[in-house]
Amino acid sequence: MLHCPTCGRQYPADVQFCSADQSPLQADLTMPGQLPVDPLIGKTLDDKYRIEQRLGIGGMGTVYRARHVLIDRIVAVKVLNQRFVEDDAARIRFRREAKAAGRLQHINAVAVTDFGQTSEGYVYLVMELLEGRTLREIVAKEAPLEIARAVSIMLQASAAVAAAHEAGVIHRDLKPANIFVTQRSDVPAVVKVLDFGIAKLATETLEEDETKQLTQVGVMIGTPRYMSPEQCSGWELTPAADVYSLGVILYEMLTGSAPFSGSSPLAIAMKHANDPPRPPREIVASIPEDLQTLILKALEKQPSARPANAAEFRSELLAIAERLGLEHAAVSNVPDLESLRGVGVESPSGRLIIDLAKLRENRAITSGESTVVTSGPRAESRDVAPTWESRPRPFPRVDVPLGRRSGKRILLFSGIIISAVLLGGYGAWRIRDARQPVRVTTLSPTPTPTAIPTPTPVASPSPSATLSPSPKPSPKKDKEQSKVGSFVNKVKRILTKPF
Repeated sequence: MLHCPTCGRQYPADVQFCSADQSPLQADLTMPGQLPVDPLIGKTLDDKYRIEQRLGIGGMGTVYRARHVLIDRIVAVKVLNQRFVEDDAARIRFRREAKAAGRLQHINAVAVTDFGQTSEGYVYLVMELLEGRTLREIVAKEAPLEIARAVSIMLQASAAVAAAHEAGVIHRDLKPANIFVTQRSDVPAVVKVLDFGIAKLATETLEEDETKQLTQVGVMIGTPRYMSPEQCSGWELTPAADVYSLGVILYEMLTGSAPFSGSSPLAIAMKHANDPPRPPREIVASIPEDLQTLILKALEKQPSARPANAAEFRSELLAIAERLGLEHAAVSNVPDLESLRGVGVESPSGRLIIDLAKLRENRAITSGESTVVTSGPRAESRDVAPTWESRPRPFPRVDVPLGRRSGKRILLFSGIIISAVLLGGYGAWRIRDARQPVRVTTLSPTPTPTAIPTPTPVASPSPSATLSPSPKPSPKKDKEQSKVGSFVNKVKRILTKPF
């Protein structure tokens, strides 16, 4: 049995290439001793790139992990397979890959930094080394993908293809195996488009012999599962051919299967040219209607019925993502701090809590959109069907630090409030003490005695009511009052000190 090193499919012994991605098949190893030794491992190409490890085998070349010996930098080196070295067309295609990738300066396109040929006859190109997985591996294990994740990946991939179209480059071999999703712990995932090995440059930039050898009418070049009808038929290609491939990839991410499959590349090509694709919502009912409409539009048989290029396709996809409220990496504008303050509430700890639903509403209003999707349960519109945005969701939080000055102000305000509470409590205690009734002790009046004549009469004073002296404050209460006053004075001194 043979297997594909790219997708892992199994094939009988009489098949040479994978029907899905056209990779050369390899034999299954049954004994450890059968593992062949790669002659390039340990070699240094052009005294600059020391080959350390083989990473994978493609249709035209083998990719290695290498180290730039002069600057001690890890890179990826793609070496043209030796069976193609004597093939002029293959060498031209390989050189064109380096030229096409070198013309692209985009974050979502793999960066090619060098190209050359050694004295031993090895033709190679040097690229940035990526860490992560291909989209083929992700789809094989996790499809169908979540809608937001699939749209985010496609927005980044289509951005790279749009940059290629603007530079006059048609990829012509877009497929999940040529889309790499980087995975690093310190940065978000970034999509990279690889392998411009059969890319077609604009006609005015080609030499005459290259045009004859690589763009012949009637020659089918690419992976049939993702090729456009005109590419399957060998017709002249436009950027709309790449749009068709992007539609197939998005279809497969959302449904878990490509729109057309067959037992042979020719059978698949015939279906691309003649059969209508099955609507994605018949496979996964949760796919939004707008997204299905765009996919079917990209899969139109006639190039003129599709989006003209990847930039137009991406623009429509981005508008759908904004309407659906999908979080993605293609942020067109970053809100400033003032707009965040308008939709947030400052917490006592000095952070700003942002309501993302309000932020989206404000962005939609300022951008001039006629329909605003709110986060309330009554979000309805005559033109737009209610989406998942209209259902209640947990309140999202975004913490925005406001700096050290805000923290000092909050501390000052807190001290003033504490002082006011203490002074108010002390005043209330004094008022309550002053309002307590004074206990009065009265003497019961006694009847006036009858005067008895005596030899020496003495006038007796008439008895009167006498107030008892008010009780003196106890020493304990004086001590408590002095403690409260001391505490208040300390608080005043703390607040008067500068921060």
